[in-house]
Amino acid sequence: MTQRSFGKHVTGIYRHLQIIINHDLNPYGLGSGQYTFLGTIAEHEGISQKELSALIQIDKTTTAKAIKKLEEEDYIYRLHDPNDKRVNQLFLTEKGQEFIPILRGKLQNITKILTTNMDKAQQEVAFESLQLMMNNAVDAVAKIREKD
Repeated sequence: MTQRSFGKHVTGIYRHLQIIINHDLNPYGLGSGQYTFLGTIAEHEGISQKELSALIQIDKTTTAKAIKKLEEEDYIYRLHDPNDKRVNQLFLTEKGQEFIPILRGKLQNITKILTTNMDKAQQEVAFESLQLMMNNAVDAVAKIREKD
C-alpha cells in the first residue's frame, strides 16, 4: 500500500498558489510576500509591527521586509505610537485603501479556483481539515521552540 502524503499536496498547493498570486499582484507592484500583511493591516489599522508578526505568525525579519516593500509601493505608512515612541503603528495610505477591494476580489477568485468541482459540504470539510492541520503544525512548532 502506498503511503499518502499530506505534505506533498500542501506543498504543491502552496507553490501553485504562489504562482497565481504573483501573476495577479505583479501589475500592482506586489507579490505573494506582501498581500497577507496588507490585508491584515487593513483589518487592524494601527497595529504595531510586533503585533502584526504575532497575529499572522510570521517572524519579525520577514515582517520588516514586507512592511518596507509595502511602504516603498505607497500602500501603507507608519506613525509613532503616541503612548510609546519606540513603536510604529501601521496604516493604509489612500492607495492601500483603494487596493483592498481589488485584493479581496483576487483572493476570492483564488478560492473559486481551489474549490472548483467541490460542493459546499466538501468545501467545509476541507476547510475544517486544513484548519486542524494548521493548528497541529503550530502546536508542533511551539513544542520545538519550548525545547530550544
